[in-house]
Parts: sequence; structure tokens; C-alpha cells
Amino acid sequence: MSETALTPRLFALSPGDRLWVSPKNRGLFTLEEVPKDKNVVMISTGTGLAPYMSMLRTQLACDRERRFAVLHGARHSWDLGYRSELMTLDRLCGNFTYAATVSRPDEEAGLWRGPVGYVQDLWTSRWLEETAGFTPSAEHTHVFLCGNPSMIEDMVAVLERDGFREHKKSQPGQIHTERYW
Repeated sequence: MSETALTPRLFALSPGDRLWVSPKNRGLFTLEEVPKDKNVVMISTGTGLAPYMSMLRTQLACDRERRFAVLHGARHSWDLGYRSELMTLDRLCGNFTYAATVSRPDEEAGLWRGPVGYVQDLWTSRWLEETAGFTPSAEHTHVFLCGNPSMIEDMVAVLERDGFREHKKSQPGQIHTERYW
């Protein structure tokens, strides 16, 4: 089944319909193929954050040497789902960093005090180096990208210039993408 055929089939289900799920996941957008000694940076726009939440809830262990960072961008602060939970993790876990940015701060109901611009600006401005205390590199960091296709394409190009390589079954790399739209 193609990737585009799944969503319409799911929406066609009614409450009580049976759904078979294979016991083995087959996607590449998991932490399973990321070595345990590598840092993980998760970059998303809007609802692209959703897959990261289950990954963090099962894999994040506070105060371990492995670093996790989530960079999340949206047009407005009210579109930053899971923000409270991620801010709490940021306060409680020394090895976890969360940053949110909005691209339309002038439309906020109140004053937005966080970063402004697109989420890829957090990466190119070297925000992680200054705030999280580590410099991501292809040698010790894997980057996950999910959300707006333009952001994904922009970030893949930026990451490749920085020495990262897109992860494929035939050729492992450090860039993991979820292109669902």
C-alpha cells in the first residue's frame, strides 16, 4: 500500500471496525536505528510535533549523557501543541532542550517573548550551541524533520551542507524525514 493510501482508509473506518496492525513497524522514522550514544534533535512545524511526543515519552531518560532537543515552529503560539509538557521537560531534564518560535508574532493576543521566525532559523542561527550547550554534528547527532514540506526541504539542504546525510535503508545517515503531506 502506498503512503498516500493509508490515511483515506483510516478515515473510512467507523467506531468498532477492526484494524490489523503488524507487530513490527517498518518505517524509518523511529529512534530504533539511532545509536544510543548519539544526540537527537527533533525539528517540526505545527502538528509535525506529534510523532516526537511518543518517542520522547518512551526514550527520554533525564540526566543521561544523550542529549535531546526539540525545535518547534508555528505561525502562532496557540498552534504550539504540547508546549506545556515540553517546557516542563526542559526544566526537569538537564539533557533536554525545547525551543518554540512563531513566524507571526504581530498577530499574537499578547506579547510573544520567544524566538521569532521560522523553525529552521533556530538551526541556522546556532541557537542550540548558545542555549543547549552542544554543537550538533553528523558525528554525534541525528536530526528528525517532520511538518511543512518546505521546511523539510530547506533543512535537508542546510544539514547536507553541514555534513549530514539523509537516512535510507540502503545507506544509513543522520537525517530522518517524515514526508506525510
